[in-house]
Amino acid sequence: MGKPISGIYSDIAPCEGRTALAGFQNQNFSQPLTWRQDCSLGGKLLWGQPGERRIVLSGRLEESGETSPALGWADFELSRQEPVIDDLFLVASRPLPQDNITCVCRHPFDRACLVAATADAFLLLLDAAPQASLAIMDRSKIDAAFSSLVCCGGRLLGLESPSGRRLHIIDVSSPGLKRAAFARNGSITLNRPLTALAENDAYSAWGLSANGTIYLIKVPEEPVKGGQFSPNSGEGPARFGRLQRRKLGTFRLADRLRGIYRFIKVKKLPRLKPGIGKGRFAGLAFDGESFWTFRRAGKLLLYNREGSLLRSFASRPEVSLSCLGYTHHYLLVLDRQHQQLHHCYPADTLEPVAALSLERGSHPGYLPAGTAASGKIHDLCLLYTGGEGSGRLHRYDVEKLLPLAGYRSVAGEIKDYFMDGFLLLAQYSPLLNGRSFAPDLSGPPSRREDWTALFDEYFHPRANLSALEDCARAVARCLGGQRPLRVVLGVPTPDPRCRDWDGRGCSLAVEAHRVEAVRWAFDELLQRWEKAGFRRLILAGFYYLAEQGAFNDPVIAIFPQLCRERGLCSFAIPGISSSYMTEFKRVGFDGVALQPSHSFWNPAGRPRCYLLKCAGHIARDFGMGMEVELPYNVLEAEGAGKLRDYLEAARIQGWAGAFKAYFQSYNLIKALADSQAPEYRRLYDELYELSRLSRQPQDRRHPSYQAIPVEWQGKWSGHSEKEYFRINMEGNKGIFRLTVLSAEPL
Repeated sequence: MGKPISGIYSDIAPCEGRTALAGFQNQNFSQPLTWRQDCSLGGKLLWGQPGERRIVLSGRLEESGETSPALGWADFELSRQEPVIDDLFLVASRPLPQDNITCVCRHPFDRACLVAATADAFLLLLDAAPQASLAIMDRSKIDAAFSSLVCCGGRLLGLESPSGRRLHIIDVSSPGLKRAAFARNGSITLNRPLTALAENDAYSAWGLSANGTIYLIKVPEEPVKGGQFSPNSGEGPARFGRLQRRKLGTFRLADRLRGIYRFIKVKKLPRLKPGIGKGRFAGLAFDGESFWTFRRAGKLLLYNREGSLLRSFASRPEVSLSCLGYTHHYLLVLDRQHQQLHHCYPADTLEPVAALSLERGSHPGYLPAGTAASGKIHDLCLLYTGGEGSGRLHRYDVEKLLPLAGYRSVAGEIKDYFMDGFLLLAQYSPLLNGRSFAPDLSGPPSRREDWTALFDEYFHPRANLSALEDCARAVARCLGGQRPLRVVLGVPTPDPRCRDWDGRGCSLAVEAHRVEAVRWAFDELLQRWEKAGFRRLILAGFYYLAEQGAFNDPVIAIFPQLCRERGLCSFAIPGISSSYMTEFKRVGFDGVALQPSHSFWNPAGRPRCYLLKCAGHIARDFGMGMEVELPYNVLEAEGAGKLRDYLEAARIQGWAGAFKAYFQSYNLIKALADSQAPEYRRLYDELYELSRLSRQPQDRRHPSYQAIPVEWQGKWSGHSEKEYFRINMEGNKGIFRLTVLSAEPL
């Protein structure tokens, strides 16, 4: 039947190196593999015939420095065809903390940090949390300035600038510390210049020359003991070897690299086609399978390890390529022109099929439900009020709200609580003039009179908030208890196209006027809330209505600050099509849920759940919740199938227990509750069951604080003799040791 696993790779190499990893495809588990950070394992599954299969991971989680082990998450992705990277999502841009940064790489131990080098020969420890905006946590003087910086196991390699002829080996302090000790531990003199480095593993790195030749650099090994590198012997700076070449045909990834130091010429990259870019190669990154590079003033290019061009990615005006790096799931792009660091997510065609988590719960990266950050809301249901375009008004009465606030049985009885948060918002003016409340909506911009009319609708004496108050009372009466409902009020986004907002010539093209418009809206809504005197409703916060983030937008930046000044939370639901979808997290928004758009958009030629998978990865890496989007045709087979995709993805990717928002147009959840067709009514029940998961305890910390045995298993039905797989192992606090990786038919 042949080898069950072939071509195994990891995006972040284990401490033992990629040569040790290659042994796992031969079922050689004599030496466990160790990772200190999140990683992905992938390869090919080779079978004699289709059928049910099982994959098994065995290992343990151990303490690492000050970090006690805790259980994280693993999920399994599969593809019948060789996966390809189809898109590159720009998901985050962070301002550089100073203007002379020359290169950035991941921290070898702690994913919460990045390391940067400066032109005046300093290494900076940067806080990688979204809201930290790359704040400098510590700095250390070094011997030379670097043009490229990469991890090499628990060390760093720096390419000396401007010569490109010397590599510096830098020791790094242990993880979990807010201060970093960077100590030079030798150097390597090269006999020809390089323009960039890329991470490979603990004992080697890739080097790129200006003409596009890639070399594998053997770095002096240090003994590995207990997953930690032994301390330096205290000897002075060392020089090693000379540049050598080796034919491509004799190179294999599993070859044991002999000698103290060696360059291995892999292959000169092919000449670029006319129009792709001109000038020398200037950047390099390696994701475990492919090389990323670019030419001066050119596009981002993707090559395989044989040197063949796979594809190029269109240039973006907001991104200028200066230096590349790679961290789990993301390409790091240093942009010196705009003084920013960009995180780009390479989206491929692998599909999520199973969760391999040891325990039920939530992936630790998502925004937790029911906490202060989410306004103590677990499930936030959207309620669209105001104008349905320019045709008619939509209002909510108690009858429409009851199946949302309470779980209603088939017999019509309220059996339990359901949604605990409600977001009132609108797209178009209640004055039915077609004016829109956000710049990313069609129609002319709204004015103050439209905002006032919307607030009148929120506080209508017999609908919307008033009806929600009556609904909370009715649910409490049915269940014999009291649970307040938490409310978020949507605030129109000031549109710079509006040149006379208040009828007195106030132009929203002026930044200060847009900020003042938001400030007025907050105060107006708070006055109305106080006057209403609701007893069963709690105002949790305000919602930024536009779905498109904008880098350094003054209104986005001031919005969460104005909310905090009033003791409230700020909410946003950015779309995955936004260039700055994580900007809301960076500027300090509290309850942010990412909108996958799966129900309304499937890029041509992509797998069915392509956008859902991308959104899930991005949200859990940047601390966001997720939005469940009910299709407009949810009462038809196609729409119902898309909603089931969300329910399945929530469990596979680990956001079932996280903070969630629910897009349901106007009354789609009620329509499911009212449906006489069992297959659609069942969807209402499943939405209720999904909401229950966010109220389960999410503490995944192991009480012993010692090594934790891990057994992950997943089962799936295969449809071909050869399938490509990837396992994402994330959120594990401590060191993860893999002892068994196997796949077999059932």
